[in-house]
Amino acid sequence: MKKLAITLVVVIALLVAADFGSAAVAEYQVSKRVAERLKLRDNPEVQINGFPFLTQVAAGDYRDVRMKADAVPVGPFNQLGVEADLHGTKVSTAQLIQGTADQVTVDHLVARVKLRASDVARLIGIQDLTIEPATKDALADDDGKVKPADAKLAEGDDPTKALVRLSGTVNIAGSDNKVQVISVLSLAGEKMKIEPRKLELNNSTFGEIDLPPLFERSVLEQFKTTLDPGMLPFEVQPTGVRAERGALVVEGTADNVEVTGSGVKTG
Repeated sequence: MKKLAITLVVVIALLVAADFGSAAVAEYQVSKRVAERLKLRDNPEVQINGFPFLTQVAAGDYRDVRMKADAVPVGPFNQLGVEADLHGTKVSTAQLIQGTADQVTVDHLVARVKLRASDVARLIGIQDLTIEPATKDALADDDGKVKPADAKLAEGDDPTKALVRLSGTVNIAGSDNKVQVISVLSLAGEKMKIEPRKLELNNSTFGEIDLPPLFERSVLEQFKTTLDPGMLPFEVQPTGVRAERGALVVEGTADNVEVTGSGVKTG
């Protein structure tokens, strides 16, 4: 992902001055060049926000730049979503005009990678997998009580952990069954762990049923995995995970980021 990190910022620095009167033209040129450099199937979405654009160009200070690329192939993943929000992107306009700009600084950066359900399904071998954020009471027992150890997790106070509801079809004793598994999503270094905790089985004939413990453990084990999406854009260290509809998300923030042709450095 290092090549991606350098490209996303340096291309902005070199092309944002392509048309001093039109942010739309600059956005298109940045998007097109990033797609060419990264060999992406589609042009990424680029937004250079803030008005007036001409004032930002003159100052060499772009207040809000957002980039989003879908279906990026990285390692075992075919459909990674890669996003970055850059706040306070600074590059010398004089150097841009002279063609000597070789450094960009960013006051605050938010980077994220999204693991799509289609990729996760293929890697863990679960048919028609769907991903949803789980509700606070997802780990509650039949009486609606949540264990003290899970209470903090349910409140979402720890950004490195989140509850996720995974649904899919698994084979149980020779028949396909639709199941829902409540799992704990956690950050382990730069990797993402999925730890299944609770199983719900809905059989079309008998409705909701309970499996014998041995079968239940076998089903839960199929959803257990560790995923490595690689480094975040701009080499930002991951600081949190979460689930959203259709994807697992790992995210990180950094301040005072400096990008040159040789690498990325954070303050």
